[in-house]
Amino acid sequence: MPEYSDPESLYTLDYPEGWLPLTHEGSPRVSLASLTTGGYLKIEAYEFDQPNRADLHPEKTLRSLTEADRRSWPQIGEPLIQNRSRDYMTYAFTTYTRIEPKDEAHTADFGHTRAWVFTRGDTQVRCLYRCRSNDAGVDDDDLNGIINSLLLTNIHHLDANSFTNYYYSLLKRHRPQLAGRPPEGLSLTLADGQTILLEHLFNHYLQEPEKMDELIESHMGLLDFCGDDVPDLTSFKSIKPLLFPKLFRANGHALPAHRTKLWPGLALGAVIQGTVFNYGVNQERLKAWGVSSLADIKHDLVENLYAIPPVAPRGLRDEEGETRAISYVDHPFAASFVMFADFYETTAQNLGADQFLVGLPDPSCVSCFRDDNPRFVVHHTAMLRWDYHRSVERLTDTIYLVTGPHLKDVKPYDILHCCVKKV
Repeated sequence: MPEYSDPESLYTLDYPEGWLPLTHEGSPRVSLASLTTGGYLKIEAYEFDQPNRADLHPEKTLRSLTEADRRSWPQIGEPLIQNRSRDYMTYAFTTYTRIEPKDEAHTADFGHTRAWVFTRGDTQVRCLYRCRSNDAGVDDDDLNGIINSLLLTNIHHLDANSFTNYYYSLLKRHRPQLAGRPPEGLSLTLADGQTILLEHLFNHYLQEPEKMDELIESHMGLLDFCGDDVPDLTSFKSIKPLLFPKLFRANGHALPAHRTKLWPGLALGAVIQGTVFNYGVNQERLKAWGVSSLADIKHDLVENLYAIPPVAPRGLRDEEGETRAISYVDHPFAASFVMFADFYETTAQNLGADQFLVGLPDPSCVSCFRDDNPRFVVHHTAMLRWDYHRSVERLTDTIYLVTGPHLKDVKPYDILHCCVKKV
């Protein structure tokens, strides 16, 4: 059976082929939908800092859930809650059913409920299954298999602020000549004024928290080569061949001078590609080059992107041999390929479709796929969103619908409702 591994490394489970993983934009949480009944299993994981032990008790959490249902549906009575333990986990579970009213206003109601709450240490996983009352019991064998495979992994990690402060403390101790001022967010300014971003390192740490000191030591070792990594950063003529466009998440409507608007929620920026590090291009760097905004050098960025040696895409075909998806991966600027003038025409021709969906989980990946098979769309979106949450340099878990070659033809897409998102 396929395995689902929580992006935050709190639990793993297996699920049968007859279930679809429905992922939610902006969240690492998942729901598994049964293709047999249309029922769904919603799974949520929580990690608590200095929790009240009583609040972590599975039965207490489960009673809170059932009380909320009883307020809406008094006819279910007081469900029986049972307690068990296995694999160093304590858990509670219950089952109850109400008959849905037989009118159009309640056609989407799910009256049958099964629920489980697992706890180990400071971590709790809550599983809630619902389906129509007349389908009660149909999914039970599959559900039991899923629940019996669930394991809490409890891998704890530092938050971003604690991680960067720890990095800075080691930098002052082992390389005091490099230490500048304390970090701001995931950005650290060295003694020579050079600013380095620690987001990539932090996300790498989240994937392998047990290697934190090893990752930091390796990263600090590379700082020694900053001076010889690239030509004079203040000279645009020297730097120009190393400038490349890179996509960034856009927060809000107002963009600084070193960003320009691209797709909804995404902005275009620039980086200088060194042999050891990539160096960000900010307003101060633009000013040193004698330009006022990124738009002034956008042509140079695109020209350098076109100069990249051709990158072979990966195609995914269905049983009939038709291409379902085309992806460019493992290239540092793959996501920037959406800037190519013929991006829409080439992709539409290769997919044999007038419109298609696009996922950009990180700067090194762009995946374009057809939108005419809902099951494939859900599976492929789940894969891209898992890649996003596990990436060491996240870009976006939004899926975009592209219907033409212009920016106005690109809109965020609602996977679950198969339509353009309402803004």
